[in-house]
Amino acid sequence: MSTIEQAPGLLDNRGSLNQTPLLTLLQSKQAQRATGTLQVRNGGEAYSLFFLFGHLFHAYGNGSQGEEAVFTPLSWRQGDYSFDPKSKLPTEETITAPTADILAEAKRRGVPGADNGPAPVRESAPAQAAAPVPSAPPQRQVSERPVVSQPPAAAQAAPAPEEGPPPTELYPLPVGKLVYESLKTAFVDFPKLLRSLSSDRLTGYLRLTGLASRGMILFYQGSLIESFYDGGAVVSTGRTAFSLFKNDVDRGEGSMDVIELSSEVVTAIYQLLTAPTILQGLLARFVDIRALLQYLQEEKIHGSLLVRAPEEMGIILLRDGQLLGAFTRGQPQLMQDPEIVTRLCADSKTRIEVKAVADLEEPASVSLEEMLAMTPSVPSTVYRPTPAPVQAGPAAQAQAPQRVPSYQAAQPVQAPAAGEPDIDWPALMSQLNQMADTALQNRSKKVKEMLSSTEHNVDALDRTIDRISQTSIMFVDPARLTNLANEMRQLLEEQR
Repeated sequence: MSTIEQAPGLLDNRGSLNQTPLLTLLQSKQAQRATGTLQVRNGGEAYSLFFLFGHLFHAYGNGSQGEEAVFTPLSWRQGDYSFDPKSKLPTEETITAPTADILAEAKRRGVPGADNGPAPVRESAPAQAAAPVPSAPPQRQVSERPVVSQPPAAAQAAPAPEEGPPPTELYPLPVGKLVYESLKTAFVDFPKLLRSLSSDRLTGYLRLTGLASRGMILFYQGSLIESFYDGGAVVSTGRTAFSLFKNDVDRGEGSMDVIELSSEVVTAIYQLLTAPTILQGLLARFVDIRALLQYLQEEKIHGSLLVRAPEEMGIILLRDGQLLGAFTRGQPQLMQDPEIVTRLCADSKTRIEVKAVADLEEPASVSLEEMLAMTPSVPSTVYRPTPAPVQAGPAAQAQAPQRVPSYQAAQPVQAPAAGEPDIDWPALMSQLNQMADTALQNRSKKVKEMLSSTEHNVDALDRTIDRISQTSIMFVDPARLTNLANEMRQLLEEQR
């Protein structure tokens, strides 16, 4: 049940397009960060779409490929689909744009089925399809909003309420000192505003509120540390989020507020929005919330405890197990008593989750000028970390200083412990560092430092790999770290 709550719109791997059109499939695969091959068929036509961690990176069918191979089946309301999560993925990459941009372009071209409205039945559909087709029940949407903003569909009938949390969201945030309020984006010079906040050494966030979107840019002592953008369902982060935020401002949509907070709270917000979930889907009626908080304090957790009631959401921010503050969506002021959140557990339908990071570090920054120089639309990154081949002999030794200088300090040769496999540790650690470079590029420093401090034995390396999957790195999707850790485990298993 908790998996469905975290990946809204979880769908069967086989089904009918008249019940689940391609738009919904694209949204669901992105929300679930699915990997595999989606095949859609209608009569004699068939298209294959390939996903890696929710990113659509290749599509082909009926003599077309890339985005063109997505536009055609978007209009289908007849046919069927199947998804194979274990299929071998191709090496071709014909799609680099985010799914939101592809849907926006399809809508601009007038492709039926490119938005959330009903798509007409194709003329080539079987004759029996010509009869009036009853409208399908409203689907829960799970995709990023197309770049072109749409006003909320107030005239549409609201879907029946569902148990559980809403689709993936940008969590409510605490309020602090209000520096600027309701800045109209139509009258704001966005680059000048960001440079001003940077020079003023803001620690807090810039919040965007639009008709159909929300965004946030986090600052730590004047440095930009992360961006978030909620287009209605799926939350974008990093460069894509910054670009979508900037697009809205450039179009004069919505208003902005600047909120100042303490450095500890900003760090906790960053962890709230990026840290992996370690406990999820706990029914409050089965949980002693006070005992859980006591346990998190004893474990010195850096993270947050989220309480989802049917009509409210509360968050408790923790640092080293101690309470930083508690707040709810309706009462965003930080309180030093968790009661404002724990009382939500009185509702039998309330659910609890805990997010945490293994290490507490001061957030790193990114170049504001580099972010401002970006094009309005940033292609999604397709992550295919490929381990470099193991190099043997003097060539490998010669290359090591350039790739991993932290490993150049002479280390005593350690004899394998009893029961330990005979592993060429310098070669293995060099390969692990290369995998980190390949997967994370200029964001690999933290992972390589963790590897550098690891003892040369299997148990210690296992623990480090576990920490890598649980750590948090700015502008890095947690799925990339999970995938990197899995690749490292596989390599370690091959050495045993």
